Amino acid sequence: MSNSETIELACLGRPFQLGMLYDCRRDCLIPGITLWDAEMLQKNINVRPQPNTDFKIIATDSSEDKVNALNVSASLEASFLSGMVSVKGSADYLNDKKSSKHQSRVTLHYHTTSRFEQLTMEHLGAGNVKHCNIFQEGSATHVVTALLYGAQAFFIFDREVSSNENHQNIQGELQASIKKIPFISVEGQASLKMKEMEQEKIDKFSCTFHGDFALENNPVSYMDAIKVYSELPKLLGENGENAVPMTVWLYPLKKLDSAAAQLVREISVSLIRRVQRIMDEMHNCDIQCQDLMRDSIAIQFPEIAAKIRKCKDFCSDYKIVFQKHLCRVLPSIRGGGKEEQELADALNDKERSPFQGALVTKYLNEREREMNVVRSYLDIMKDVTVLSSSNELDKVVLKASNNYVIAFALTSLNEKELYLSDLENYLKAQSSNNGEQISYDQNSSKKTGNWFSSGDATTLTRETIQAFLDFKEANKGRTNIEFCIASIPDELSTASSIHVYERGRLISSQYELPSKPPMPVFLSAEHDCIHLQIKPPDRGVSCVDSYCILYQSAQSSEWTEMYTDGVSDQVTVKQLKPQKEYCFTCKAVCRPGVSLTSDTTSFFRTRPCAPPGAPTLKQVESETATVVWDVPTSVGEDVLVTGYVLEFRECAKDQENEKPWKSVKSTNRECTLQGLKQDTAYTVRVFANCGNDGVSLPSPETVFSASFKGKETNKDGSGLFLNQSSRIKKGNPSIYSLTLHQKMAENVSFNQYVFGRKVEDVKNKVILLLGSTGAGKTTLINVMANYILGVKCQDTYRFKLINEVTNRTQAESQTSIVSSFELYNQPGFEIPYSLTIVDTPGFGDTRGIAHDKLITEQIKSFLCSPLGIDHIDAVCFVVQASLARLSANQRYIFDSVLSIFGKDIAENIIVLVTFADGKDIPVLEAIKAADLPCQKNKKGQPTHFKFNNSAVYADKKIAEPTTSDNDSDDDDDDGGDKLIELVWDKTFKQMKAFFKTLGDIESKDLTMTIKVLEERERLEKAMASLTPQITAGLSKMSEIKKFKQCLESESDNMAQNENFEQEVEVMKANRTPVNCFTMNCNTCFFTCHSNCFLPAEDAVKTCAVMENDHCIICPENCHYSAHSRENFMWTYETKIEKKTVKELKDNFMAAKGRFMDSKQMLDALENELHGIEDRLMKLIKLSSDCLRRLDEIALKSKSLSTAEYLEILIKTEKEEKSPGFEDRIVGLEKMKQETLILEKIAKGESLLEREHKIMVEREKRMKTVAQKILKIKKAISAL
Repeated sequence: MSNSETIELACLGRPFQLGMLYDCRRDCLIPGITLWDAEMLQKNINVRPQPNTDFKIIATDSSEDKVNALNVSASLEASFLSGMVSVKGSADYLNDKKSSKHQSRVTLHYHTTSRFEQLTMEHLGAGNVKHCNIFQEGSATHVVTALLYGAQAFFIFDREVSSNENHQNIQGELQASIKKIPFISVEGQASLKMKEMEQEKIDKFSCTFHGDFALENNPVSYMDAIKVYSELPKLLGENGENAVPMTVWLYPLKKLDSAAAQLVREISVSLIRRVQRIMDEMHNCDIQCQDLMRDSIAIQFPEIAAKIRKCKDFCSDYKIVFQKHLCRVLPSIRGGGKEEQELADALNDKERSPFQGALVTKYLNEREREMNVVRSYLDIMKDVTVLSSSNELDKVVLKASNNYVIAFALTSLNEKELYLSDLENYLKAQSSNNGEQISYDQNSSKKTGNWFSSGDATTLTRETIQAFLDFKEANKGRTNIEFCIASIPDELSTASSIHVYERGRLISSQYELPSKPPMPVFLSAEHDCIHLQIKPPDRGVSCVDSYCILYQSAQSSEWTEMYTDGVSDQVTVKQLKPQKEYCFTCKAVCRPGVSLTSDTTSFFRTRPCAPPGAPTLKQVESETATVVWDVPTSVGEDVLVTGYVLEFRECAKDQENEKPWKSVKSTNRECTLQGLKQDTAYTVRVFANCGNDGVSLPSPETVFSASFKGKETNKDGSGLFLNQSSRIKKGNPSIYSLTLHQKMAENVSFNQYVFGRKVEDVKNKVILLLGSTGAGKTTLINVMANYILGVKCQDTYRFKLINEVTNRTQAESQTSIVSSFELYNQPGFEIPYSLTIVDTPGFGDTRGIAHDKLITEQIKSFLCSPLGIDHIDAVCFVVQASLARLSANQRYIFDSVLSIFGKDIAENIIVLVTFADGKDIPVLEAIKAADLPCQKNKKGQPTHFKFNNSAVYADKKIAEPTTSDNDSDDDDDDGGDKLIELVWDKTFKQMKAFFKTLGDIESKDLTMTIKVLEERERLEKAMASLTPQITAGLSKMSEIKKFKQCLESESDNMAQNENFEQEVEVMKANRTPVNCFTMNCNTCFFTCHSNCFLPAEDAVKTCAVMENDHCIICPENCHYSAHSRENFMWTYETKIEKKTVKELKDNFMAAKGRFMDSKQMLDALENELHGIEDRLMKLIKLSSDCLRRLDEIALKSKSLSTAEYLEILIKTEKEEKSPGFEDRIVGLEKMKQETLILEKIAKGESLLEREHKIMVEREKRMKTVAQKILKIKKAISAL
């Protein structure tokens, strides 16, 4: 621009006036200095109207469109960009830029002019300048000679564009709506009616106003903008008095005086455009930073936001540095002090610095990609909680309910950014080098690669996410494990890893969760198990501790779980049923949980039955051998064993010379092998043939030698069992103890033994033997065993089933604990069924009644145990034949034991008589006289069997060569042996009859017996809980009576008696520690359930004493919330304390919560006393009802009436004589008297006059109490 030209310049809200001086080098006004006096300036000003109004739509937000709208020259724009020019009013539009790229913007520009003012030659003519000294100062280059007045307004409409909307469509809708505003303003309110859809659209618009008008309220919506736009002409004033300078014309001072400063050169437009582009780049970077920081990912992960904020702050700082440099350079170039090249160099430096637009954009694009990668991960894990800080992670990890926390850790979000370090270092260098050029190497900040750009890292992270989600899905039913996502820096892991916390402690930062394992592989099947091979999962093998096998039968929808020991690849699933189909699946078990279950296998069938028992050699003859075996112990449902296949072969010395198997079929459990070689060892095994259902696995193999030199084995059957016994005594006969196997060795309450192998298809009979010490139960059981095993009198051996070696005398029971002996039916048995004998310790030995009670408890425990028996066939009382009458001890035994059983067992009670030498059996009459409930024969006598067991184990003479001298002795010995045989035959005939009767007796399920035992236990517990309540009630009655006496005596001499001490009985509740858990009421101070086995994790309301959320035991039937499970129980003791009458009264009033005089106290005590008496009567009635219920369900009656029960309480008080027992006895006697009267009334008997008075008094008392209760209820309802 020539120095002689007048400059036209946009005012931009600056306060221009005619005659003001202006410095075009710095684009600033010189205030307070003019070339003319104010009076002269006001004269001869040329003013002419210049009205003009227009509007236009600005559809973009570019800097170029903004400067064009405001008519800003390139030079002025450079000054504005450098910060040298501050704008106001409508020009503030230049500073209003979009804050987000997700923002659509359209601007409505309103422009109006009113008048034009200018100076005349009267001012500018030669010699008309008054203050010429200003030219020499050089502070200004131009003077304002003309101004165009008017006003502008910019209505900026913005709308947020969501990710699922089209930006271009929204821009078009916005532009179309804005175009309507000028026309709506002209047409008026009638045109404001619009469709609902249009209204929804414009409601999303926001409006920002920049103008030269003074508004009461700036418009913020579309409708506000319409209203303001219509009012703009009025706001300018009728004569345009509110107009502001819009355009200024500047006249060079150099033309007025050559000594004046001048504008040497203007900045070239190309350089200004470069500055504009740089500033736009910085603004765009700022917008991108803001968008990224507002992103949900940056909010969830502050580490990302921190890096972006740091970049934004560095760019903002550099912008200030860059603008300051422009402020120094631009005036110098315009004034001629510097060349344009210096500005060009500054711009080149910027474009070579780390702040160059390409590098900043690249860095922000990388952050956006990083956020998008993280977002893609979170989208996959959308149901997992994201923790934004380490504090939130700590809260989750340390939560008491979380045993385990599985965190998906993003480990690289906090990586050090070298580019940010370059930005920081460059800024520091700029401030210390005074604007000198600083070199920057772009390659210095290049990294080897970002974690989110690595294909390997992405693949591995995706796999980790899938494993994380699979593990979460597999453990979703557990409440003690929590899953989360968090940013946890870890230099050892790239991108991600799994962190596992156990009870607040990190156990691994690189935990490999096991993936879904492959399907189990079927190996083989047996009748009760299937063998599988487990293959490890593809991922997380190192963290697998074991495997969980799940199996399901074809007939069931439920899965059963089984856990392996360790990580063995072969597993046996046991406890399956024969001839059933099962499918299988598995899951890997690790420390924090389990993996997903594998695919399910097809169904595999178990064998139809168990293998038969190992073959046993029965006898050997010339070239033949007979073997026997047990039937399969388990046979499938609807499976029939049709026969057996026996395989045998010669034993080979090595595997290479093994002979082929030869097979023989048999329809029973015995087979004879023929064609054997002498002195040759053979191996034999057996298969069970189940027809179409298949065959079993082979039995264990048996090896025998076909040697004929030895004596043939016993053919009668009992000799077979010598191999299953051990000799304990040599003689004639020798005594053998049968080999028994203990069934439940770890059970300490009773013993269980088995003999032989279990046979499923043979029924089992159960007998329970009871008797006093010395009745001969043990010997009788051993005789039974000899009969069952087929022992003959002439055999030289005997068997013992029970061989207890004790140091006890005959006065003590030889059996120490309840024991059961299960004799499984096998070849050689004399009975067609299996037999279980339950032997009990003898009652009535020298250890007394306490030991007898212990025996009864043992029997109860055995009958109720799920490991015991489920039915019973006979309860056998073993008694000695010589008892002429039942002793008290015998009667006690019968009563104690019979009270255990239900009434349905009476027909299964049998009497076994021992020591029966003759025909007369006195004990039968004694039993009959005692009215023992038992089975009766046709003669009306108890069904009984008599035995003389002395012959079974009697020694016999060993046959030796004799001479004529001792013939008489031999005759005596022969007579003894004949007597033994005679007694043997009689005993074994009775034994045969007994087992025949046992076979015909109908088995009784123990359901009724168990019910009796359970109800007895419950009732006894109820009785035990009632007793302390009754005792406490009696003590309270005594305490109240004492207090009444004190109050009654006080009235005689109040002043003297008030401080007189009285002895008062006080019931104290004590917390007594115990070695078990109890359920205690903390309101009643009462133990409601001793020995409470409620699991610690179960709610208190599930305890057995709770019903409908209330306790049925504690005195007040309190809510379960008043109860707690503790290691102590409440006990009570009565203490004598000395208290004054005043103390007693104060305590009583404190308990009642109000002041009372002596008469009111006496009335209240009387009512309380009657209430306690009635409650005690109810408690005692309840106790009596408990006993009566036992009488109804038990086989033997032992119940008492209410009066009898009161009599027991009275006797107990007399024996214990605890403090205050006399008063309690008086109270009990009164209750007993009333109870007897009530029983008389119930029976319809007439009352004596004295008894009638007692009942009348009782009725009056009850009526009074009822009336007071009714008054209290009415008072409460009125509140």
